[in-house]
Amino acid sequence: MQTPNNQLPVTISLDYELFFGSATGSVDKCLIFPIERLCKILDKHAFKLSLFVDACFLIKLRDLSGKYANLNAEYEKIRNQLKRLSEDGHDIQLHVHPHWINSHYDGNSWIIDEKNYRLHDFGKEDQKEIIRRCKEELEAISGNKVFAFRAGGWCIQPFEEIMDALIMNDIWLDSTVYKNGLSNDPIRWFDFRTCEDSVSWKFSTNPTQKDSSGFFTEIPISSIKLSPLFFWKMAFFSVFKQEKLTPYGDGKAMTANKGYYLSRLFSNTYTPASLDGLKATLLDRLITESLKSRAIANEHVNIMGHPKSLTDLSLDELDSCLSKHQSLKSITFMDFLDKGNNV
Repeated sequence: MQTPNNQLPVTISLDYELFFGSATGSVDKCLIFPIERLCKILDKHAFKLSLFVDACFLIKLRDLSGKYANLNAEYEKIRNQLKRLSEDGHDIQLHVHPHWINSHYDGNSWIIDEKNYRLHDFGKEDQKEIIRRCKEELEAISGNKVFAFRAGGWCIQPFEEIMDALIMNDIWLDSTVYKNGLSNDPIRWFDFRTCEDSVSWKFSTNPTQKDSSGFFTEIPISSIKLSPLFFWKMAFFSVFKQEKLTPYGDGKAMTANKGYYLSRLFSNTYTPASLDGLKATLLDRLITESLKSRAIANEHVNIMGHPKSLTDLSLDELDSCLSKHQSLKSITFMDFLDKGNNV
């Protein structure tokens, strides 16, 4: 996609989902309220949002809506919000957390099945059916084509095990990987250390490796290198809570293994550019560096996040960044659609 040399394309791509720990949180506080707050900032700067919607959760709500009136109400709230966003030019694409398929509702709360967290935990025919139903659900709501994918928990590897389900459902654009990303958590493991150093590339069986004849296109999430000091700050603020850093979501996140946290507290690591909490304070650095390199490279900034993890600080930092940098151009994944899978 070509943009004028003095403009930096920026995509804001959030994963629209509940929590998956001991408390999933509410639809109102994890999804509806944060998105409404965020869109006020985006409207101010004429920016559009790309949402990767956890369609497995929507299907679960719809399937149980006849039995539980409260779940029906939640389904309608989400459906109405997504429909309005799509009508306003925001982008609705596919996010899959398949643990919802075998989770259940006891009349008061969700009982989460963490054993089927990855799409890989299902057989190939089940994978195809999951993607088909999810895509149909989102297209029925948005009225637009769904062709882009982000794997739940970044769990896209080994890609060969899930690629047939995506191909069969004409999902050709992925935005899961980020440069030098690594997680050794046994449930949510991924290794993006061989990721291409580019704003996009074609691939076939490995989303981190370029293949010019591949069916798929990768639009990676922007990556930021962090020192341990940043995570010590996060640990400090998690203990000494501050109001501006309190997440809007009212659930509880899944915990990773100890090695995941220790690696971040004692060595340099990479993180996806994000609006979540304290990470939003890194946005200005990312944009400034990208604008400098724009003169010599085809830069594209792809910022992720989660509505449930947004805070007052998140929105303040985004508002400040978009106000400061007037040469940013808002793009969504729909802007790549006219290129087909030849991006």
